[in-house]
Amino acid sequence: MRPCLKILFVSHSSVLKYHQQKLEILAAKHGHEIILCTPPYWHEGGIKTPAFTGGPIRYEIGNVFMFKRRMLQIYLNAENIVKKANPDIVHVEEEPFTFAGWQFIRAAKRSGKKSVFFTWENINRPYNPLYTYFNNYCIKNSDAMIAGNEEAKDIFRAGGFAGYMEVIPQYGLNMDDFIIRKGRKDKNSFTLGYIGRITPEKGIETLVDSLKGLDDVKLILAGTGSMEYTAKIEKKSATAGEGKVQFAGFLGRDKIAEFLSSIDALVLPSLTTPQWKEQFGRVIIEAFASKTAVIGSSSGEIPNVIGDAGLIFREGDAEELKRCVQSLASDQVLYKEIVEKGFERVKNNYTNEIIAAKIDGLYKKLQI
Repeated sequence: MRPCLKILFVSHSSVLKYHQQKLEILAAKHGHEIILCTPPYWHEGGIKTPAFTGGPIRYEIGNVFMFKRRMLQIYLNAENIVKKANPDIVHVEEEPFTFAGWQFIRAAKRSGKKSVFFTWENINRPYNPLYTYFNNYCIKNSDAMIAGNEEAKDIFRAGGFAGYMEVIPQYGLNMDDFIIRKGRKDKNSFTLGYIGRITPEKGIETLVDSLKGLDDVKLILAGTGSMEYTAKIEKKSATAGEGKVQFAGFLGRDKIAEFLSSIDALVLPSLTTPQWKEQFGRVIIEAFASKTAVIGSSSGEIPNVIGDAGLIFREGDAEELKRCVQSLASDQVLYKEIVEKGFERVKNNYTNEIIAAKIDGLYKKLQI
């Protein structure tokens, strides 16, 4: 049996207990010694959330200077953390253009340690001079990278990254956290759902426009946005028909499973902008785990995540989205087929066990 590796895992989002599941699997199932380095807290959904340190892994809480407005952290003791941990691999789950990403990749390089960084960046856009320096340093000095989506992998390969590259979503899910639906509850009506930010780039207006002329179809919007834009969506919703659109507001993680099990289909109608396009769409795989049908736009990574387990429409095209809804509402065979495909797709590709196994595979490559 090969000896375990000591991994220093740097991740601000892993302050959450929920986001530590893959690390616990890497330790328990794959035999690695995991040391998680996080800030003492992070602002999740606008709420200051302290780092969870009660799991079966080791923790190293950094001495961090935080810029809340820019969601940026600077470690005041990054090199000391690397020296103290003395890991085989420094896994930096931070974007390479960030201060923290550069700090730990540099500390790994200086200590002679292998290093990995993570990126979601699926738009090839210019950075300011400081971010450009950080990004170029990490590309040149890292041994491997993990891209959260296919386009990010292509961008970094074209940008000159020469190390190992894998496409692995940042987080998987635990199938037991979801409520499996037993088919459509009401054959005479069809309920669509949306979970996410209520913002223009999320395509909410396209979704509302698609409801016009669809009898017996209603929509539940779960999420929050600015008062101004939310008011605009509420006004537009009135034109779709009285009572056709309901606003559920913010849903905590503990309410998502219940919400997904109560709707017939999830819609993710994201729009690409010059500065943003959908990087993954986690709610898609959560719907798969609930045996809820999925419809997604063609923005970014959505088609790759859905595969053949849902319906895809051209982003911004309300008429094509309407046809997708009509197909699912009227064709029971099609509905059942994509629901089952979605359930198999998430089991085979997007659980925390699968994510951990893929990361373990990358660690093995670095030790060859």
